[in-house]
Amino acid sequence: MKLLLKILIITLFLQFGGCTIFQEIAGNGPSAFKAPKEVKNKIINPVLPNARLSVLWIGHASCLIQMDDKQILTDPVLTTTIGIFSKRLIEPGIETENIPKLDLMSLSHPHIDHLSLGTLNELKDKNRNLPVVFPEGVESYLPGYDYNYIRMQNHRGYIDNNPVGDSVTVNGITIYTVYARHWGGRYGLDGFLWGEHSYTGFIFQYNGLTVYFGGDTGYDPLSFKKLSERFNIDLAMIPIGPCDECNGCGNKRHVYPEGAIKIFIDLKAKVLMPIHYGVFQFRLADVNDPLYKLEKLLKEYNIEDKTQSLKIGEQRIFINK
Repeated sequence: MKLLLKILIITLFLQFGGCTIFQEIAGNGPSAFKAPKEVKNKIINPVLPNARLSVLWIGHASCLIQMDDKQILTDPVLTTTIGIFSKRLIEPGIETENIPKLDLMSLSHPHIDHLSLGTLNELKDKNRNLPVVFPEGVESYLPGYDYNYIRMQNHRGYIDNNPVGDSVTVNGITIYTVYARHWGGRYGLDGFLWGEHSYTGFIFQYNGLTVYFGGDTGYDPLSFKKLSERFNIDLAMIPIGPCDECNGCGNKRHVYPEGAIKIFIDLKAKVLMPIHYGVFQFRLADVNDPLYKLEKLLKEYNIEDKTQSLKIGEQRIFINK
């Protein structure tokens, strides 16, 4: 019965829904029978002795962050497909066995391109009792693996206009849930029907370093400015897609490149790293259209020297020891 209900929900949402992950991957048909593009020369040993702050971009919103001696993995999706709808166009930027033992994993929301149950299964043996932080509501979709699941309050979508929800310190890392403008649920329509607010951005702080991870969000002209009053952000990892023409700031639940730039400026962060593009098909658009648009806008906003775009599988040091 539950399966039939899920199928009905998905079918209705595909037919009548607005901007959702399902519409975004509806153009994935041409790639369904192709093998993902190979990432050559994948990094085998990502723990860098000379780095205070580094990131290896695995693809989409999956990032391996090194903050001194700590390893943080965001929204891990290492499977070839997400759900049954979309196949990745390019391999993950690192082999699963080469991901080091982690100190923290974060899940920004339960959509299938951010919460991969198959990936959680692949990582569980090396990371038993690993702290996994997520906003309230995600627990409904999590399997009973041997992780240390930590549910964090996010003020139900920040309806009280406070851009910081909750905080917790684990393994020496302090994590904050911060403002995001998205929607919850896992199958699209369930998030709207039952009003789930299981989404968030994150701030990670460790040893004087501060990293912002946007997950998935729309733009808000006030909340990100408020965050800049509280946090001195070294690196802002901000989504720039999906979009096809990529004009304007975006919509209510996703930012386009210009919206990402505005978030970066409002945050007063030191470095912008764009994420959330290049892996899954959005209609029939070039998956790198968001990056092309971003590169044009960087000159207009005069932040070329503050932006660092990584290739999938690339690791970059942002702050050296």
